[in-house]
Amino acid sequence: MRYPNRRITLQFCFAAMALTGLAAQVINAQILPETARIVVGFPPGGAPDLVARRLADQLAGKLAKVVIVDNRPGASGRIAVDIARQSPPDGLTLLLNPAGVLTINPHSFKKLNYEPFKDFTPISLAAMIDFGFAVGPGVPPDVKTIADFAVWAKANPGKVTFGSPSAGAPPHFVGDVLSRSQGLGMTHVPYRGATPALNDLMGGQISALVLTLGDLIQQSKAGRLRILAASGPARSRFAPELPTFAEQKIAGLAQRDWFGVYVAGTPSPEVMSKVSTTVRAALASPEYSRALAVGGIEAASSTSQELDKLGRVDLDMWGPIVKASGFSADN
Repeated sequence: MRYPNRRITLQFCFAAMALTGLAAQVINAQILPETARIVVGFPPGGAPDLVARRLADQLAGKLAKVVIVDNRPGASGRIAVDIARQSPPDGLTLLLNPAGVLTINPHSFKKLNYEPFKDFTPISLAAMIDFGFAVGPGVPPDVKTIADFAVWAKANPGKVTFGSPSAGAPPHFVGDVLSRSQGLGMTHVPYRGATPALNDLMGGQISALVLTLGDLIQQSKAGRLRILAASGPARSRFAPELPTFAEQKIAGLAQRDWFGVYVAGTPSPEVMSKVSTTVRAALASPEYSRALAVGGIEAASSTSQELDKLGRVDLDMWGPIVKASGFSADN
């Protein structure tokens, strides 16, 4: 009896293994959905859009073959939330929410078109951010601190304005708290997104701007604006030379903001498990962290329960601040 050559046998085994692996890849490719989307309630160019696009990059080929970012700006994020709320709970529609959509809107609107903690399911934190308070060419160059700005603002009553990327969003209330606590009398100018607000600041149409710190840093380095303070309990690792509000004796602004990832509806436990595992793996990737760092944003992740708790705590925190401002989105 003749036995097969050992080398031939091994080659056959390796070939069979390779074919098995290829077959598995083909099967996986066939069962992977064609498209998933991340709905964002803000226009391209700002921090929410950046976070969503970097997350989409990491989810492509894992959650679905293609993951698109669906920008639906307007109405303080309510348009995007309503779209996500009415989407099927199949795990293929994600919602990238800035915190204020859940924690401020309930205090700003008498009636919302969604239930913040019922109409979509939390997956994980996606990012943490600090805000910056910046001034442009409309403010004298010798104004370099909040104290300097306060002196200048009080010397120009009724003429000092500050912008934010959206009425009723956290940057709006950061500026309002600063103005009221220091008696600055600033007038708020709301914009639809970061880009037009930045353009008007650098063009001298508004005096100051509260915006995500990462959106301000590059323009500051180019000499187009000056950042006077950052929010947060400690100095940002992206701008360690920049003093915080707390360091400049401004109370109530030592806080950070966040973005969370949610899934439309209440998916089945099997769908939820798959989506959660896939999203958290993407958020933990070094590529995602590095991509956000370029924009001055810190990558983050959490459990579903931790994100839900954070949202409820911040909901209670923002209530008195919104009330003290006198702001109502229904006016």
